[in-house]
Amino acid sequence: MTEPVKYLKPTQLSTELRYFPSLLFQVIALSLQFLPPDWDVLPKASLRGLATSRTYSDLGDELLHFLGRPGFAIAAIQADFLRSSWLKNCGRGVESWHAVGNSIRQAQELGLHRQRDIYQSNETNVEETLSMFWYEQHKKRIWINLFVWDSFMAMILGRPRMVHMDDCDVEPPMDCNIPGDPSKAVPMTVRPEDSQSVSTASAPLFRYAMACKAHEMRALRADRPRLKDYSIVRTLHEEIMSLVEALPAFLRIKNPDTTRDADFPYLPQLRQEVQVMTNLFLMTLHRPHIISNLESRRAALQAALETLDCQQSFFAHAKQHQYQLFGFAFYTVDASFLVSIITILFPPQNNETTQRISHSLQQAIESLTLMQTSNVIAASGLDIIQRCYQKLKSTPESFSSISDTRTPSYGTPVDGLHNLIKDLGQQDFNQLGGPQSNFSQSNIISGLASSTPFPQPTPDNFNQTYWLDQLNVIDPLIYDQDFGNLWENINFG
Repeated sequence: MTEPVKYLKPTQLSTELRYFPSLLFQVIALSLQFLPPDWDVLPKASLRGLATSRTYSDLGDELLHFLGRPGFAIAAIQADFLRSSWLKNCGRGVESWHAVGNSIRQAQELGLHRQRDIYQSNETNVEETLSMFWYEQHKKRIWINLFVWDSFMAMILGRPRMVHMDDCDVEPPMDCNIPGDPSKAVPMTVRPEDSQSVSTASAPLFRYAMACKAHEMRALRADRPRLKDYSIVRTLHEEIMSLVEALPAFLRIKNPDTTRDADFPYLPQLRQEVQVMTNLFLMTLHRPHIISNLESRRAALQAALETLDCQQSFFAHAKQHQYQLFGFAFYTVDASFLVSIITILFPPQNNETTQRISHSLQQAIESLTLMQTSNVIAASGLDIIQRCYQKLKSTPESFSSISDTRTPSYGTPVDGLHNLIKDLGQQDFNQLGGPQSNFSQSNIISGLASSTPFPQPTPDNFNQTYWLDQLNVIDPLIYDQDFGNLWENINFG
């Protein structure tokens, strides 16, 4: 996680080593967060592993606070970034946002957001210059990862961005692998040793390009209701699809080059991750306009259904100790909720379509049910998806019979939205979790290693209030009177 010693000057090295224990604690914490239960590293690993994970992460955070922020070390930036990942997997979204904010501010103190060109000088030899060049490439990769997290967490949480593009002039890193010996590697986009490999920078660069589009979306208010010029949404959608089409062959979503999958087993999952992140952007872009515009309605529905297909594939190959991963639950709940909303407001007229929607939602519910004891987001999201599904089954036009009407029985889609907000918000639930308890089993487990005699409840920022707030971003005005044709040409996996 930290830089090779040969990259650093002696003064830099002493600073890095000062912050290295904090980084090490966070690496251990994330490792233990997904510790397989059959490993004998710790006694009763399935329980104590999670507890120790929290202990290491908290200690690493406290140590970093003791050493001082902002610090002038890459190791400190990485420690806060890993802390943010750990918190995110625990459903502690706002705390995760603050942690990545610490990492971003330290990165800005080090100038990672500014372009620094490396030139050969009389004071340095070629080997040292090459090492400095590749070290800058390494820092660029750290920066774009922070940029991506800031953009997407702002998009998910509805928070302001901590990074603004106008303040950044750093160029993206090269789309190539970092060489094993930087002092001997001449900078080239594709080097001979990479010809039979895949670039580790391709996926991060794609995420970075999408994050830049997220900044445009926010600046143009395209992800907000009452948009005066819908062509802004259409243009952003087309630009995202152009980015997808420009992906390297081994990352392509459609008809990918799979010849290297045997050598790099992570590639199939990476392709699905790329698709899920793309669809997250598209759902965020189109969600406010699903009532006001048929084009957004169809795009949001397609993106949500594709996400559920990917999530089901992810889940089918996952092990139980991986259920805590943030994306397993969040993207499933997000897509299921959007599919449910659109289906309730604009019920399908075809029985086959109805059955396919039902099957997708049932699979999501089954996955969330299995994850709920390990993932706090699954535990709180499961209830609202089940209530949406019950509402779907109780709607005559949706799941009970086929009707010739184009709009729900309660009137217009606007009436339907108001009813959804009212009906789904009637059940009382605790802000810290689902309606059944203040904290999930995973939070109870993670309290075992605490010095306090009883586990403390952990805030779940992705509770039912979070999901119900998604209804409030939908523009209730009807600009597009064409309620038909939604379910035509929708692709099911």
